[in-house]
Amino acid sequence: MEYTKKVDGTELEVEYLYHKGEEAVWTDPNGDPGTPGYPAVVEILAVFATLKDKNNNDVSVDIFPVIDEMITLSDIETIEEEILESYG
Repeated sequence: MEYTKKVDGTELEVEYLYHKGEEAVWTDPNGDPGTPGYPAVVEILAVFATLKDKNNNDVSVDIFPVIDEMITLSDIETIEEEILESYG
C-alpha cells in the first residue's frame, strides 16, 4: 500500500503493510483461556523521495535506509499515526 506525505517541502511516497490487529478475548467458547490481542500496526517498507542527481536530474530514491538522517523520528511516527487513523 502507498501513502503520500510532504515533510519539510519534500514529498515522500511511503510503501507500507497494514496489520489489522486483534481484539483481546478473555475466554474461548469452550472455556479455554483467550488471547491478549494486539493493536493495529503499520510496517514501513520503503520511503521514496525525488532528489537531484549530480547532473541535476530528478531521481526517485528509497531513503528508508538513511531516513533518520533526512527526517526526524517524530515525522516517522506522525506518518505511522496518520496511516493508522486512515483505517478508522
